Amino acid sequence: MGDRAVSRRLTSRQWRILSFLALHGLATTVEVAVVAGVPRLTAHRDLTRLHGLGLVERRRFDEDRTHTWWYDVTAEGVDLVGRDLAASGRPVPLQLGRRRWNEADGLLFLPLIEASRQNPGRCELFQWLTTMDTSVWLSGHGLAHLRADGFGVWLEDGRCLRFLVHVDNVRPSGLLSEEEQRTAGLEVLLAGYRRTDPAVPVGAVLVVARDTDHEDYLLEDLARRPVRAPIATSNMDLLVQCRCLNVVVDDPDHGVLSSA
Repeated sequence: MGDRAVSRRLTSRQWRILSFLALHGLATTVEVAVVAGVPRLTAHRDLTRLHGLGLVERRRFDEDRTHTWWYDVTAEGVDLVGRDLAASGRPVPLQLGRRRWNEADGLLFLPLIEASRQNPGRCELFQWLTTMDTSVWLSGHGLAHLRADGFGVWLEDGRCLRFLVHVDNVRPSGLLSEEEQRTAGLEVLLAGYRRTDPAVPVGAVLVVARDTDHEDYLLEDLARRPVRAPIATSNMDLLVQCRCLNVVVDDPDHGVLSSA
């Protein structure tokens, strides 16, 4: 079956889901439902349809006791999305169909999308760049030495905030001293901003520390040695806790989650 024939058999929502998987990589039914703004059962039906057309594949991982289905785009799906982007004059992103989620995607991208859905007309995640595209964006602003995990544009109550995200996911070796373990990762990140000139063209740089202890150290260090960029802080424990408060297990047989 040709590309045009397959395209005609997809709804606009199914196209969005296919494009999302091609752009962002492996995702669960719940994550697709959040992005598409539909109930999980609707997302499940759309994914089943795409799977039947050979555009997405699904798998379960042996070590996952929830037996969650994970969906990924197939080579045929990547080719279809790439052709559609090229035909419409839009750029084909780097590593289309070969991307994988990083911690910034799980900690911020999906929760901000969900907040946008729950508050229509008031707030919206207008743009989100993954790690590689963020690197390209930074290079274009003469900041290639910075390595951010994401870039976003958030709209709320008529205001716009452009922000960078860094997740301190360094797991230091046990051979390091206690002080070295506290500073590993954070020192490198802050050093990059201390040498930055001109200023970073964003309203905020969010640094997500590993836990509350590392966030406390980060705040102490910033108080002693301020940087030019506007730094905001959080930690993984807090962000994970906030996200989990809005999620419950709904169908263990299918490993599907839904908003509480």
